[in-house]
Amino acid sequence: MPKGINKLNQYCLKAFQEYGLPYNPDYNGESQIGVSPVQSTVGNQRRCSAADAYLRPHLASGRVTLLTDKTVTRILIENKRAVGVELHGTTPELILAGEVILSAGAIQSPKILMHSGVGPAEQLLQHGLPVIVDSPEVGENLQDHPIVPVRAYVKGDLGYQMAAQGLGSMKAGLRYLVTKDGPASGNGIETVSYWNPSDFTADPTIQCYHVPIISADGLSPTGDRSGITFELVVLQPKSRGWIRLADGDPTSMPLINPNFIGEEEDLKAAVASVRAIREVMRQESLAPVIEDEIEPGPQAQTDAEIGEWVKRVATTMWHPVGTCRMGADERAVVDARLRVRGVEGLRVIDASIMPNITSGNTNAPTQALARHASAMLVDDVLHRSTGRAPGSPQPAIVPPAQTLPA
Repeated sequence: MPKGINKLNQYCLKAFQEYGLPYNPDYNGESQIGVSPVQSTVGNQRRCSAADAYLRPHLASGRVTLLTDKTVTRILIENKRAVGVELHGTTPELILAGEVILSAGAIQSPKILMHSGVGPAEQLLQHGLPVIVDSPEVGENLQDHPIVPVRAYVKGDLGYQMAAQGLGSMKAGLRYLVTKDGPASGNGIETVSYWNPSDFTADPTIQCYHVPIISADGLSPTGDRSGITFELVVLQPKSRGWIRLADGDPTSMPLINPNFIGEEEDLKAAVASVRAIREVMRQESLAPVIEDEIEPGPQAQTDAEIGEWVKRVATTMWHPVGTCRMGADERAVVDARLRVRGVEGLRVIDASIMPNITSGNTNAPTQALARHASAMLVDDVLHRSTGRAPGSPQPAIVPPAQTLPA
């Protein structure tokens, strides 16, 4: 949690409760419903990434080799078995392996599979690529959390508009170095809420970040006038997009169609959330400091007007999943043990295997997925060395992640 909460976010905590949403001290607990201080992966008042927790502690062991500034162009497949990978370069470099694990994420994993000959046959042939396995759902089922920003100016110097740029940024940095608190001690988002616009007792359909700045891109402060941005996130989108190859060049970026707000249900959820946030801004604790609504602005009043604005501004929450779907059916890209159908010795272990997106941030679920997959890998090694059937009751022992002191 952030070390101290700025006044503007304190007003948000109170305003949501005045509107009827309960205070929730732990949205990663039994219930998500409520308004809460933000939780982050932090240790010693520094960001703790998956690399900090799982990778770096093991690099010194000599059992892990980390190659940086390398780009995998394709997986080497011989007789429908993965035998290594090819790295991009003037002279392609080959790395041979007994088993290949693809963890390039929901955008790059399907792209690499397709350039390796695993994907929709029609698409591969169109770009002059060999068809090793016709897997029509590679690149399909793309899901993300669309995000819609409601912005308003606030009175005075509330929030972090000044602290996040120029001299204010320098002061915040020095304060952090000395006291490990203040604006630079967190990610700038100190409170969050989860709710259903039509029923505060029902499972949340909206996540809302209360960002104490005005920003054109949702990240960097814009201008010198203080403000707040309510980042509204549709948690259970029905819309589905896709990843396709642009051409046969493995260094080209893929074509991405996120299809945000492509379904009417997603549009209705977003419009309802905008109306709810306007009510929150009218509550006793927040109304005195709100000046002008910037977006969607006073010109958007009807559902149709708000809806047109939503469709125009909806963008990514950086939570893409689903493009190498796991499933028991034959069309699924990977099976329940994350093995690519049709290719021996090849697994996909990343957010692309999720059949459906989670109702919240995808960072922790992806790490949990990888942790479970590591147990599967150990289980398979034990099977090969002892003859024990994979998945039998004997548990596989997985070394714990490094635990950083609070």
